[in-house]
Amino acid sequence: MMQRQLHKHYLNAGIGTTYQRLDFPDYDGDKEVLSALLRYIEGYERYAARGIGLLLTGSYGTGKTLLANLILKEFVKQGYRVFATTFAQTIDMLTAGWKSNDDRRYFQRRFVDSEILLLDDVGRELRSKSNLTESTFDTILRTRVQEGRPTFITTNMSPEELGDGYGSAVLSLLKEHSIVCEMTGEDFRPLSNTRTLKEIREGETRPIF
Repeated sequence: MMQRQLHKHYLNAGIGTTYQRLDFPDYDGDKEVLSALLRYIEGYERYAARGIGLLLTGSYGTGKTLLANLILKEFVKQGYRVFATTFAQTIDMLTAGWKSNDDRRYFQRRFVDSEILLLDDVGRELRSKSNLTESTFDTILRTRVQEGRPTFITTNMSPEELGDGYGSAVLSLLKEHSIVCEMTGEDFRPLSNTRTLKEIREGETRPIF
């Protein structure tokens, strides 16, 4: 029963099946970053009162999305309303709301009103950069900060590159209201793939954590 309930709650929060079966021991990266993020979980109420979120930067495969989803899972289990998405999907839902009241309400409930919002892989959509991209990012972040709703962001871009892409106002807001963690190390996805294939061959089924 507990497994089914967790699965249901995780899916509702936008946390995919892959991350549902992973836990912190599966992260094979920077231990100092991990310690900082665990401290964030422990002191979350104090950080949330100031609208402080997380900005995870680094190269591909260093565990940004993994850690962000693992942290979200902890907050789901604590009863917080969280939502994981990409910024590209954010733009899509915002524009859908221009023609649909239902989509507009969904956008407000999920992207603005969620107690914790994860915007994963920010920067990919900049290949088609527009004023809409910059203004949407600024508006969502500013609204959430003012209302004490932390935002988690993962990106392959440095903070300075984010400023170039989204504007200096967004960069200033991020630096003021985020714990910035630069994740280093090698791409550990090949190791993860090896471990997954080994579990499949041995018939091991992971529980949902």
